[in-house]
Order: sequence, then C-alpha cells, then structure tokens
Amino acid sequence: MRNYPRKGILLEQNKEPGLSKEIRVLPALPVEKSRMPGEISPTPELLAPYEIVGLAKEANIVDEIDGRRLWKKLAQAARESVSGIVVDALDDEPYISSQLAPVLQYPEQLHQGLSLALRAIGASRSSIEIYRNLFDVNTRIPASIMGVKVERISGFYPAENYARRRLSRNNTLVIGACALIFLQRAVYEGLRQTSAFVTVSGDCVANPGNYEVPLGVSASRLLEAVGMITDPRRVVAGGSMTGFALTDPSVVYLSQTTRGLLAFAEEFRDMRYVCIGCGRCTEACPQGLSPYFIYKAMQHPRKRHIEMADAELCIGCGSCSYVCPAKLDLAQVIAQAAAYTKEKQGAGGEV
Repeated sequence: MRNYPRKGILLEQNKEPGLSKEIRVLPALPVEKSRMPGEISPTPELLAPYEIVGLAKEANIVDEIDGRRLWKKLAQAARESVSGIVVDALDDEPYISSQLAPVLQYPEQLHQGLSLALRAIGASRSSIEIYRNLFDVNTRIPASIMGVKVERISGFYPAENYARRRLSRNNTLVIGACALIFLQRAVYEGLRQTSAFVTVSGDCVANPGNYEVPLGVSASRLLEAVGMITDPRRVVAGGSMTGFALTDPSVVYLSQTTRGLLAFAEEFRDMRYVCIGCGRCTEACPQGLSPYFIYKAMQHPRKRHIEMADAELCIGCGSCSYVCPAKLDLAQVIAQAAAYTKEKQGAGGEV
C-alpha cells in the first residue's frame, strides 16, 4: 500500500447563519409520517439486538455518509465484533452543516439512537466527531453531548476522509448522525425514514439554513420553497467541494444522501481560463497525485501516460479544483481519467 503525505487545504466554512438557526420543515414541503406495522415497544432500551436491526430494516434507514442501509451496517458490525461506534458529524465542507445542526438541536434523539446502535452490535465505546476549524461559527460546541464525548477533529480538508481511514483501522463503526436520529424515531415512534436533513445555502438563497425535507422532492422545488434572491447561475447538489453541478434542478430529486443544495450567482468556470502550470493542485492533493500531470495527459489525443498517473486513487475531495487559480474543473477531469484507466485495464488494452 502506498503511503501519502498528509496534505490538503484549510477551507473557509461559511456555516452561518444556517447552523445557528432552528432546523425547519417548510410549510410548502411538509414531511408526511409513515408508520410501520406493529406496536411500539414500551421499553426500547430492552430490545434484543436482532429486533433493533429489524426495525432499522423496516424503517428503510439509509446512512447519509455512505448511502448504505443502516441495518446492513449494524448486522455486519455485530458479526465482526466491532468494539465501538463513532458518530460522524464532521461536515468539513464549506456551507454544509446538515449533520452538525441535528446533533446540536436533537441531542436526546441522537443519544437514544446511538444507544440503540451500540446495543445492536454489542459494543459500549462511543464518541461524536465534529470538525475543529469552524472559523466563523457563533454556535458553542460542547465537550460532550448527553454524556458522549465530542472529539474535535483538526487538520486540513478532507478531514472526514482522514478520520474514516483511521477509524477503519481501529475496529470502529462510523455512522452518520442523521441515520441515528432516524433510528431513534423508528424505535421510539414507529416511523419510517421519509425525510432528510439538508443544508440550503449560497449567495442566491434568501433564507439559508438547515431544513428537514421530504425524500423525492426536486431540487428546484426546494429552492423555490426556501426562497431565492436572484436566479442562480450555478446550483450544486451536495457539498461545494464534492457535490455536482445541476444542469436542470427540476429533474434532480433529493435522497437520503443529499446533504446540501447550494445556489450561486457566479459561475467561474464560464471564464474559460487555461492551466498556467502553477502546481498548486499537486501541493493540495491529499493522495499525492499530480492533477496537473493528469490534466495535461488527458488533453493528449492518445491520452498517453494516464495509466502511470494513478488517477483511480482519487478520493473526489475537490481540493485541486478549489485551489486552481484558473478555476479549471480538475476534479471532473481526474474522474474521467480514472474511468478511462479502469476501462482500458479491464479490457486488457493499451492506455
């Protein structure tokens, strides 16, 4: 396995005013409750592990951090005798606070959901991870939440990726904070997951904040319900670093893993600058790749030398695009290079 230097960049977080606002359900987009069959247990804390896993399955809970079914993660962790759970509330991308806000505003639900998950896998050790570098946030981050220790993760972006690598080596299960809140609602209220917590922000948004939104609503409808100052030139689903630009927000629908919807007035990539060879992308890449080399190789008619560039090791953090003074979409080019390499290697052909 290759060892890469710990690199990356510090990002301005821009989480206010959304983080300190109360999480809202929009009147135009009400969240309908879907109750599961059967009686609610009067003693949820005494449920057997298999019963908790079964309720997570019936509630169709999806972990927002990786898109996996929560019941599958719990069942696998139980089989592998995982020793603890870490609640992921890092939100280390700019603007996004759709995990951190529910942690701070629904601490009892989170704690009960975490207790259920620990019981399901037969573990006792737990903690909550929150990003340390929240430069402009007025919200106080406590040292513990309902008795669970809060770990403030420092370092360069992508801190979340670094944290998951470390935890995977320590026999620890990482679960998104929102998935645990929905687990609590499933067990204590008998509710299926029919909504997701989403940060809606950007310089075009009139009422930036965190919202609980019904699953399946279109991006355009959500923006309309929140309110716009002006028509955006760029709409991004997901984070500003790892999200994807929407060409038609009316046909993109929110899922359990949509942690943000951002609308911006300016589209820098319309300026069509060219690479100036400054090397900042290479300095920022946490994987030790050379986005500059990959970009240049992809411009070649035969795409020579792509195979030796290791583009398939890209984690999609978007740091290269963020630091590029020419505002090139290097992350997208690297994704194309990775797909090209895998296709050629799979076909056994020459790259």
